[in-house]
Amino acid sequence: MFRNYCKIAFRSLMKSKFTSFVNIGGLAISLASFLIILLYLNYELSYDRWDPSLKQVYRVSRQTESNFANNPVPAPLAPLLQEHMKEVEAYTRIIPSGKHEILISVDDRKIYQQNVVMADSGFLQVFPLRLLAGNAATAFNAPASALITKAVSEKLFGKEDPMGKVIMVYNRMAFTVSGVIAEPATPSHINASIILRDPYMAANSGWGNISYISYIRLREPLTPGILEDKVNRIFYEHRLKTGNESYAAYIKAGHAPSLFTEAVPDIHNFPRLGSSPFKTTMILFLLAGLLLLSGALNSSNLSLVKTLKRSREVGVRKVMGSSRSQILGQFMMEVTIQCGISLLLAMCLCIIMLPLFNQTFGLSLSFSGQLYSYKMILQGGAALLAIILISGLYPAMVFARRSVVHVMKGNFSMGNTGKRFSHSLIVVQFAVSVFFMVSVLVMAHQMNFMKHRDIGFNPEQVVQIEAMQPTREKNFEQTRAKLLRIPGVQLVSKTTAVPGGDIDTSFSTFNYAGSSRALSSVRVSTDFFATLGIAVLAGRMFSDAHPEDQDNTAIINESAAKSLGVVDPVGTQIRYASCDSVPYQIVGVVKDFQVQGFDSYVRPTLYSISNAHCTYQSGGALLVKVNTANLDKTLADISALWETIEPGFPLRYSFLDDNFQQVFSSYTRVQYIIHVFTFISVFISVMGLLALTVYMTEQRTREIGIRKVLGASVGGIVALLSKDFLKLVIFSVLIATPVAWYLLERWLRDFAYRAGISWYLFAIAAAGALLIAFATVGLQSLRAARANPVNSLKAE
Repeated sequence: MFRNYCKIAFRSLMKSKFTSFVNIGGLAISLASFLIILLYLNYELSYDRWDPSLKQVYRVSRQTESNFANNPVPAPLAPLLQEHMKEVEAYTRIIPSGKHEILISVDDRKIYQQNVVMADSGFLQVFPLRLLAGNAATAFNAPASALITKAVSEKLFGKEDPMGKVIMVYNRMAFTVSGVIAEPATPSHINASIILRDPYMAANSGWGNISYISYIRLREPLTPGILEDKVNRIFYEHRLKTGNESYAAYIKAGHAPSLFTEAVPDIHNFPRLGSSPFKTTMILFLLAGLLLLSGALNSSNLSLVKTLKRSREVGVRKVMGSSRSQILGQFMMEVTIQCGISLLLAMCLCIIMLPLFNQTFGLSLSFSGQLYSYKMILQGGAALLAIILISGLYPAMVFARRSVVHVMKGNFSMGNTGKRFSHSLIVVQFAVSVFFMVSVLVMAHQMNFMKHRDIGFNPEQVVQIEAMQPTREKNFEQTRAKLLRIPGVQLVSKTTAVPGGDIDTSFSTFNYAGSSRALSSVRVSTDFFATLGIAVLAGRMFSDAHPEDQDNTAIINESAAKSLGVVDPVGTQIRYASCDSVPYQIVGVVKDFQVQGFDSYVRPTLYSISNAHCTYQSGGALLVKVNTANLDKTLADISALWETIEPGFPLRYSFLDDNFQQVFSSYTRVQYIIHVFTFISVFISVMGLLALTVYMTEQRTREIGIRKVLGASVGGIVALLSKDFLKLVIFSVLIATPVAWYLLERWLRDFAYRAGISWYLFAIAAAGALLIAFATVGLQSLRAARANPVNSLKAE
């Protein structure tokens, strides 16, 4: 019986080649898209799941009174928690370099390496990384130990054994390789290519050092509320408490807890404060699910059409004694085989499409060798089962319930119920397509708005140079003078907050006119605003002609002036709230300019030159304004000069305009995926509508012939056949419009600066959907209308 069902199924597929092609092709494309996004979702959800014990590891972070996260905490905090909390088994403190590149060298071989982590001796006790070489129990005991990945080992040592060999950091600090760490089975929020035992940890363990990110490992997991209460009580009792006031009274008086904890597996996707990439992942997953639903509904509609064409077969089978369950089983077998073929094609498409997806998102996803592969098999199987049920259950029931009497009389129509079902599927399919079309238009509108909005500065012709701290600090004026002697170099400056780079999001508290204000603090050099072409709205820029600018003056931006609540702050004084007796005099107000993406407002910022006041700020880069007339020679001269400025440190430079464009990269990637989904959705809808139109025109062939004999025009017949379908498309537009408006409005809320949703974007999408539908239906209707009525009526 099973063999017979399979034979009939393949014969049916070959008999209706066009319908089968549309059905299987639409399902395969939508299923491939869904599987890739499902793989991506599993990848994101697998962060920090590489060891089951990580659910006992928590990051302890600090929250300022201004409600901004400041992840580093005082260096002695973690040891204090272990001392007074019996639940704490181990702790570690780290300083990750992130995307900042560190010069690593072995003899004459030099590399710039990202993701270098400075840590204390407890790192491997908290994060149980597997070592390919070395002993995890002793690998981090020595003060100058280094753990490296296999990839870094091959860069520095080739095929040689790295154990016991010395690597140099910035040509000054020596570390001995004591272990080779294996890549975790899943991604981690701490990307560590090199882990160095911090040689300065003992000397820098005062409460004033707030540069370490601290983690604690508990003996057993605790609920967040209980853990945070314990942590904050200990911090209050041993650090904040100044009198006899209890912790309960301190909180009751209105003071907010200053510390919060996050379980390590939740940090990447569900951070307590700050943005998360998981929202974008879920948006893509939901859109891929919509696309898969569209493909399944299209398959269901085409399967329904196919059952009507095989009505006489059902009648014959019933006359010959087939039961309803046998006919139902046969049809479901056909749908299952059809969906199975779609799955095989989808896997082939995944193999082709996955490298492109990886390149677009900067990933290395694979269907094999992942910890979640078995989960993917179960999830893919569940999706396939859902497609089979959606695609085949209702058509199979229609197929099995056909009345023998009606069939033998030649009644092959789907009836009112069948028509309503079929039409409802078309409405849902086109509603999905219209939603995708509107999404593409709104996203393109927002991207165009961001790219053409005035960012407040001119990044063109500005070269960003990564420099060592001595070059940026005490040797900056000498470096600047040497660079300005190069033909083609116009201006040289520095900043601790490079537009488009990693920005310190913490605030400092300043006293102004008797009140406190939270402002971002940035160190710059004299020509910074001139280098970037930033306009001064009031007062003046920093100038070498004003020696007081080096230590005692400041410039603020528009947002800072608004935060201070003053129209003209020039000439007034402002000071750090906690430790500064000498105030700054505000000498200018500059126009707001964008240093981060458009999902963030311009931060109220105070700009100063030296570190003479209160806090020490470093980092950032040099910015060099160049003439592009002879750019290659200018860059070559800068490179040659750099060998004398920082001997042994190769020049690293990039163009500021290219760097700033990276802030749009995540949105550009999502926009690209939505474009692909839109094309697929429209293609599936059109193919399904075309197949249904072919069936409908075949059913009305005699009617069309009679109407032509009675004098109906070709245009009238085309209009007659098209209007019902166009009504369905209009209805789908009416359904999709409010849903798209609501969801896209919520998406736009992520942008601090956004373009509104204009009505004409929906009008364009609606017109596009109607035009596509009319072209699809109209062409087939025109073909039927122009057919010779003699051929359709000669048997009458």
